[in-house]
Amino acid sequence: MSGFSSAINQETKQRLLAITLGMEIYTLGASTIGMLTSNSIVFVANFVIALTGALASALSLYTVRRIAQGVNLRNTYGYGRLEMISTTVVALTMIMAVLFISYELMHKIDHPVAPEGGLIGILLTSLSLVLSTWLWFRNLQLARTEHAPIFEAMWRMMRMGALEDFLIIGAVGSSLLLSGFEWAYLIDVAASIILIFIVVRSIGDILSGTLGDLIDRSLEERDEIVIVRELVNHFDDYEQIHGFRSRRAGSQVFVELFLEFHPDLTMGKVYGIAARLKAAIRKHFPNAQVLVIPSHGGRSKALPAAAVAT
Repeated sequence: MSGFSSAINQETKQRLLAITLGMEIYTLGASTIGMLTSNSIVFVANFVIALTGALASALSLYTVRRIAQGVNLRNTYGYGRLEMISTTVVALTMIMAVLFISYELMHKIDHPVAPEGGLIGILLTSLSLVLSTWLWFRNLQLARTEHAPIFEAMWRMMRMGALEDFLIIGAVGSSLLLSGFEWAYLIDVAASIILIFIVVRSIGDILSGTLGDLIDRSLEERDEIVIVRELVNHFDDYEQIHGFRSRRAGSQVFVELFLEFHPDLTMGKVYGIAARLKAAIRKHFPNAQVLVIPSHGGRSKALPAAAVAT
C-alpha cells in the first residue's frame, strides 16, 4: 500500500522514545556490571553502543517534542529538517561506536586473555534482550505507519541492540563453557566482528534513507503514482495538468500542483477544487502540505498570487 494509513499521535511517539531512552540507560548499567565482572570485549562494545543509543534517544525525544509544538514564525515549514539532522547524528554516533569497538578488538587480538566471569552480565543482558526486541517491533510498526526518519533510525538501532544482546549471551556463555581451551578467547573476537558488521549495516540503512531527503529528493515513484491517480480522478475539475513537484522533510510531505482551470471559474470554485484535492491526497499522506497553483501554459507561467494553499 502506498502512502500511510494513519498518523500516530505525538504523545505515543514521545512515550515510546522515553521508554527507549530508559532501556538504553538500563543497558549502560548492565554492560558496566558485565565489564567489571568479566574480561569480555563484547560487554565493552555493549557499553559503547548503549551510550550512543542513549544520546540518540535523548536527541530524538527532544526533536519529537519540538515537532509537537507545531510551526511558528521562525519555522513556518515545521521541523522536518531537524528530524533528518537528528537521524544523521544517530548514524554518526554509531560510526564512533564502530571505531572504538574496532580499536578494542585489535587490542584484544594483540593481547589475548582467557575468558572468565560474565554470568551476572548474561542474566542482566537477557532482560535487555526482551526489551530491545519489543522496542524493535514497536518502532518498526510506527515507522511503517508513517514516514518518520527518527523511528526508521530507532527501529534499526533496536534491532541492532537485540541482535547484540543475543550475541553477547551466546558468546559469553560459550566462552565460559569452553574456557579450558586456549582458543576460547576467539569466540569473543568473532562475536565482536559480527557486532561491527551489524552496526555498519544499520548505519548504511539509516543514511541511505536520510541523505536523499536532505537534498530535497522527490517522493518515491510509488508515492508519486498515488498523486497522479488522484489528479486523474479529479480531471473534470480542471483543464490541464502542467506538472507537479514533491519533496519530503522528515515526516512531512510537500506537494505543489500546477493546474490550468477554465477562465470562467470563480476563485471560490477554485478553492473548493483545491480542498477536494487536498482531502484526497491526505488520505494517503496524512502530513501532506498541498499547494495548488493556477497556471497557464506551463510551470514557468504559474501565477503565485493565485496560489491556493491547502
